[in-house]
Amino acid sequence: MRGRTNRIEFGVDYYPDQWPRDMWERDFERIRNMGAQSVRMMEFAWAILEPERGRFDFALFDDAIACAANCGLSVVLGTPTATIPNWLYRSAPSVMQIHPSGGSRPFGIRRQPCYNAPAYRDACTQIVRAVGEHFGANPAVVGWQIDNEIGHEGSDRCVCEHCRAQWTEWLRATYGIPAAMNEAWGTVFWSQTYASFDDVELPASDMHLVHNSGLLLDYYRFMSDSAVRHASAQADILRTYIPDSAWISTNLYAPPTGTVIDMEDLNAKMDFPGYDNYPVWGDMDEPLPWYFNAYALSYIRGLKDTGNYTIFEQISGFQGHTCLGYRPNEKEMISFTHQAIALGADRLFYFRWRTAAWAQEQLCSGILDTDNEDNDRLRAITCNIATRSAEYNRFAHLPFEAQACLVYDRDNSRLVKFQHLSRGLKRHIGMIAEAGYDQEMTRSFAPFSIFGVNADVKSARSVDLSRYRIISLNVYQMTDPAFVRRLEAWVQEGGTLILGWRTGARTTDNHNSAKALPGEFSQLSGVRISASESLNETRVGVRIGCIPVQGEVWADVLEPVTACVLARYSGKKKFYAGKPAITENRYGAGRVFYVGTSLNPAGVFLLYRSLFRKAGVPHRFAGLGLEVVRRRCQDGSEVEVVVNHTDRAKWYRCNRIPAWDFTLLPL
Repeated sequence: MRGRTNRIEFGVDYYPDQWPRDMWERDFERIRNMGAQSVRMMEFAWAILEPERGRFDFALFDDAIACAANCGLSVVLGTPTATIPNWLYRSAPSVMQIHPSGGSRPFGIRRQPCYNAPAYRDACTQIVRAVGEHFGANPAVVGWQIDNEIGHEGSDRCVCEHCRAQWTEWLRATYGIPAAMNEAWGTVFWSQTYASFDDVELPASDMHLVHNSGLLLDYYRFMSDSAVRHASAQADILRTYIPDSAWISTNLYAPPTGTVIDMEDLNAKMDFPGYDNYPVWGDMDEPLPWYFNAYALSYIRGLKDTGNYTIFEQISGFQGHTCLGYRPNEKEMISFTHQAIALGADRLFYFRWRTAAWAQEQLCSGILDTDNEDNDRLRAITCNIATRSAEYNRFAHLPFEAQACLVYDRDNSRLVKFQHLSRGLKRHIGMIAEAGYDQEMTRSFAPFSIFGVNADVKSARSVDLSRYRIISLNVYQMTDPAFVRRLEAWVQEGGTLILGWRTGARTTDNHNSAKALPGEFSQLSGVRISASESLNETRVGVRIGCIPVQGEVWADVLEPVTACVLARYSGKKKFYAGKPAITENRYGAGRVFYVGTSLNPAGVFLLYRSLFRKAGVPHRFAGLGLEVVRRRCQDGSEVEVVVNHTDRAKWYRCNRIPAWDFTLLPL
């Protein structure tokens, strides 16, 4: 595999275009002395590389690459297409995106052009071809990053005239004839029937109502395909100029399914996945929970079958564009590195070498501040690389192995962006992303993390069921019968399947199922859904045995057919008090659990402790704030990587793990 390492690799994001040339050599020497082997650069430098249309100037980066190489550093280059030069905007202002809300993106920000604008696409082709041809054979350049955070900050959707033209062609290619589209969307409702694909408008936001759900799903698929084409075209161009040993990837971001883009498709032509790891950002009062980060990193790892991934931007201080919040201390900052490597990162670049002196990222801390003096952040990173790399190198370059898998579906994640079902599932991040689906995925992933069960996150279309003993499938409304048949065969052979609420409620066309719920899953689950309630931001009582816990977001009321009851709803105010909330069905040699509500932490703990025992999966609760990950080592042995995510020392297996630190324990 291109990019496969035999040791952990560290690097730094460095911007030679933002600093005087007489600083470069000393900067690169200090980066090398820190313990890094590589620098990443050029992803926002289009105006420097092509100051006028068709006139290219590579001198600055030629010199920067040579200077880095002379200091013993390899170089990763970014294609500079996330920000356009002013000459392109002035010559073709219609390249700028128009958001469905009606706002047009101005010049001077990033990710402002439309992927479907011909002038932007042509200009991208020219600049990527130019940098590939010029830098591709340079032996110091070992890898390439495509664009930067594709689709982030609301750039995943556009309703401009260029999208309108491509939308019509996309619909024609997808459906062939308007009648097929009308049937799939159910356009007989509200007199929406179309006689021609040319008549179908892009879904601009309405003051109150939402568009036809079939139209919205297809629009999201169309925008995803547009972004994928943008990234794939660049990878194809680069591959014609760079050596076979050079790798290509791109950098993604949180929340994992927050945009409409299918990141698995986006990574199809990448050699491995990449991620920008910021567990705390902007005005947040505290970092994201460590188990959310575990879910996000596992999602990134699962986009390819490489078993590893690269961190292109690793937090080195507190970050923000306009407002700052929680500042992790140096030990906590390093703990984010420990976790990323424990979960499969084999290459990690710290963002950035020095805080920007001006412009939009003045508040984004680098390793150094603008005074350029050594500081505690630099000392902490240097010490960690020097003292812990030997431990990282025992396992970091080997593929991550898992016993369990959380399965997601991209269309189902898109569906809850406009039909969120419950206010408990509505988690808008301004206008840029929707995190409700990721909230529920985190809830389903957390028990694997807290009980030390290695788990992957894979899509329903690509998961290899035979690799796992447990499959968790949550918020899977739009149901593919072929996938259900695969699950049936897998459970029959001894697998353990965990189903969440609303499972089987829709067809792949997003039509309500004509079967009694849970539809295609009725036989597997051994239950019928007699009623449902959206809990919004309230809670319902649940009893697991005699122990009271709570359910959130949603409640499916279950009727066992062949299943047995594990938990019941409780409380005097609910008409379904006493009815089953969680069931277990024996199916062949396997088991199927149907969980009719989103359990609170106590409920998750009780249910999964029992579930893991029944599935015969080794598990152990290490304690609050301790993450235990199993990794295979180069010598064939196995170790537990134990990461302490708290500000106090913890004990595990008679070993003391200091605050924000990690240890390796043999198995």
